[in-house]
Amino acid sequence: MTYNFSQLYEQMSIEKNSKVSVGLDPNLERIPKFISEKSKIDLPSDIVLNFNKFIIDLVADFVPVVKPQLAYYEKLGWRGYQSYEKTVEYAKSKGLLVIADAKRGDIDSTATAYAEAFLSDRYGGVSAVTVNPYLGKDSIIPFIEQSRQTGKGLFILVKTSNSGSQDIQDIVTSRGNRVRDVVRDWIIEETENSNEKYSNIGAVVGATHPTEMSQLRMSLKKSLFLVPGIGAQGGDIKEIHRVFDENGHGAVINSSRSILYPDSVTVDSTKEEYAEAVLCETIKLNTQINKILLNNGQY
Repeated sequence: MTYNFSQLYEQMSIEKNSKVSVGLDPNLERIPKFISEKSKIDLPSDIVLNFNKFIIDLVADFVPVVKPQLAYYEKLGWRGYQSYEKTVEYAKSKGLLVIADAKRGDIDSTATAYAEAFLSDRYGGVSAVTVNPYLGKDSIIPFIEQSRQTGKGLFILVKTSNSGSQDIQDIVTSRGNRVRDVVRDWIIEETENSNEKYSNIGAVVGATHPTEMSQLRMSLKKSLFLVPGIGAQGGDIKEIHRVFDENGHGAVINSSRSILYPDSVTVDSTKEEYAEAVLCETIKLNTQINKILLNNGQY
């Protein structure tokens, strides 16, 4: 079977009854001591990798996707990047899809290299990658072409969850539409003729903007949405139904800090206490989303 990210995600989300992605954003200051002070671990990159393995082992049966944010690994130098690569391989070995939250975007020649680095089968790669389109359409075409060759996924930034997203994405152009609408229209052009229920070319749409979630879901009918912002960033779980289609499909809901660092535990908590808290937060988010979808948007 040819690799197809959107089909695999839909299949796994149904099998696990879960639309949740766990963001692997390892913050050394918040990693529990039973990992950070473990004997034989003397490098930050080792601590990060062991924390990620701990989290992956806990959530693998309950979610279809994990999403490592590369900044947390790159800041640790080459060893940190190595821990990212080992995290990707470990997650894949547990049957999980992996979205690299890289937000890459550059001129076409450099974008080609980025696309090959993340999506080419020659270099291992991941299941999907986030892409920043704000250098122009030529900066995302190499990712689209690579996606079509490999069947792997893209999530193009359209309306992001941060408060500063309005500074560029909401600017009205000379044609009367907003910058984010320009990006939306590029995605529509690339996906409208897809024979698949969902194309492998998706969109990042933040949960902190409920009105825009509804508007974009109506227009981007062929795109999976990667939805950050629930939890620590303040997105309202009661509004999450807006990113799903009428059958309760079409979105990946990401949670990072709320699952990795539950409020009920501290760095001094035992392994058993921490594991129980992580599982509780993961299952709680799954349950909330499924309840909303089952009740047609009512919490």
